[in-house]
Amino acid sequence: MGLMKKFVGILIMLLLGLQIPAYAADKLPAKLLVLIPKVNAAYDRVFNEIISGINTHQRVISNTFILTSTTRQNEIQQEIDAEHIDAIIALGQSSYDMANLFSNQVPVIHGGMIISPDGHSGISLTGSPKEFISHLKTIAPTVKRIYTVYSPENNSWIIEMARREANKNNIELHALEANSIRQAVNQFRNILEQTNGSSDAVWLLLDKIVPDQTILPLALEAAWKKQIVLFSSNPSHTKRGALFSLFPDHEKMGFDLAKFSLEQIESNQPRVLPLSSLKVSVNERTASHLGLRYTNTQLSSFDVIYPLR
Repeated sequence: MGLMKKFVGILIMLLLGLQIPAYAADKLPAKLLVLIPKVNAAYDRVFNEIISGINTHQRVISNTFILTSTTRQNEIQQEIDAEHIDAIIALGQSSYDMANLFSNQVPVIHGGMIISPDGHSGISLTGSPKEFISHLKTIAPTVKRIYTVYSPENNSWIIEMARREANKNNIELHALEANSIRQAVNQFRNILEQTNGSSDAVWLLLDKIVPDQTILPLALEAAWKKQIVLFSSNPSHTKRGALFSLFPDHEKMGFDLAKFSLEQIESNQPRVLPLSSLKVSVNERTASHLGLRYTNTQLSSFDVIYPLR
């Protein structure tokens, strides 16, 4: 009788031309196994926020498995079998290798780490260029040119997206390749010498060849002296003087991972997305130095404002 009711319901939707939602034929939520490493309290808080976000999605049920140095593959296998797991979400770098051992059984989705398209699936910690350029246009509408340095291995896919978004918004993107830290430092020195005024912006990407300890002091000094817009993927940069940064909204990221997992259960096609669930921090002192002023509505939309009030 229950099966007949489901069939009749689907038939009615078809007759009315309504879209049948995923899992309409099976009302049971998807079962997700979330792998997290045992690291420290700070990371535990981040992982807990992501898991909380995963659990806000009504179409999934998640089980959390904490990985330690003694965790064995068969323990994860037992969990998959006992709980009838539909997909695995692996959070953090140290969950990566363990999760991939099961990619031939269930979809594996990576999160909470920097990844690029390479035959696997997940949501990278690298922020979406669409979000960065959208915020740039409202926070620093004077910008006409963006300069950045990137390693092709890590961020060529992000730069491709950024070029498209910049073109849509009539902004020039000057993205310089670097294959080593030394080359990246030289590229940034060249950029900082030629940029001048608030129509120029420098974007510090999340990239292993862009070391904070070397690049950030140079960029902050040049940005202040030459009134260049400096923005970043690291909120600590805003605290130190960058105009703004975008950083992960962990709970919303969790919801996105749950949604992405459902898509992967349906298709299981390798796909990596940039992070679009982001918070914004703004340095009001830097903005004032650049001659930028914000309305009360704008100020209330910022998640963090430096100097802290």
